[in-house]
Amino acid sequence: MYMRKLHPWLLGMILGLMSCMVSASENDSIKVGDLLQKASLLPADSCRILFFAKSLLGVSYVANTLDETDEEALVVYLDKVDCTTFVETVLALSLTDKNGKSDFGSYKQALQCIRYRNGKQAGYVSRLHYFSDWIKDNEQKGIVHERTGELGLAVSQVLNLDFMSTHPDNYRQLKNNPSIISQMIEIEGRWKNVPVSYLPKSCLNVSPEELDIRNGDIIAITTNIKGLDVVHTGFACWMDGKLHLLHASSVMKKVILDPQSLFDYSKNKKAHTGVRVISFSSL
Repeated sequence: MYMRKLHPWLLGMILGLMSCMVSASENDSIKVGDLLQKASLLPADSCRILFFAKSLLGVSYVANTLDETDEEALVVYLDKVDCTTFVETVLALSLTDKNGKSDFGSYKQALQCIRYRNGKQAGYVSRLHYFSDWIKDNEQKGIVHERTGELGLAVSQVLNLDFMSTHPDNYRQLKNNPSIISQMIEIEGRWKNVPVSYLPKSCLNVSPEELDIRNGDIIAITTNIKGLDVVHTGFACWMDGKLHLLHASSVMKKVILDPQSLFDYSKNKKAHTGVRVISFSSL
C-alpha cells in the first residue's frame, strides 16, 4: 500500500525532470527503444528485470564511465557499464516499461530519477555515490524496497561512511575540485552510526526454499573495508537450486551470468561480508 501511494508522486516528479546536460548516442536511443518494444510483448508474469539484465549479457565492463567529464552530466551508455551503472540501466528500463513508456526520453527521465538524490541532477554530489544512500533515496521514491531485514538469517551492522572524503585521490572530481569534499563530508555525516541489516555470506549456500531471495532482486555485496558499505552489485538469478549473480564483472570485463554460485564467488573474498537484498517495486 505504501508503494501504491507513492507511485503517482513518482510519475509527477519524473515528468518534471531532464533540465540537465545529457551524454548519449543515437545507438543508445535505438537500443533502448528496441529493448522496450520487445519487453512490451512479454507475458504479464515475466521477470522484466532479468529480461533486461540478460539482454545486456556481453556488454563491456568499463570502470568510472560516469566520471569522464568535469561537468556532471546524465551519462547514458548501453555499450559499456560498471557494476552500478549496469544495475541502474536495467532498473531504468524496467521502470520505463512499468510506466507503459517505450521512448528514449522516458528512459532518460527514469535513469535520472534513479541515479540522483530526489531525482534531481545538481552536480557531482547530487549523484547517489554510496549504495546505502542509493537504496534509501530510491525507497523514498517508491522505486525499490529493501528486504534484507525481512530475511530470517539477517544480522545488523553499524555504518560509518567516509571513504570518499578520506580517499579523494581515488575520485577524479574530488581530486580536481577539493572544494566539493566538504559537501561530500556533509552527505557522509548522515551515515554515521547508522544500523543496517545484511545477510552474512555464509548463509548463501542454501536452497531457494530456505532463502527468500527472488530472481531479479538487486544484490549489494557488503564489505568490511573501513568507510564503505558496498563493493559490488548485480542481480539474483537462481540456477539448478543455487543462487548466482548476473553482474558487470571487472574480472571478465563484461556483463555475465556468473557460472559459480554467489556463495562460491564471495566465500574466499576477505573484503566481502555478505549481501543486502533489494526488490524492484513492481506494484
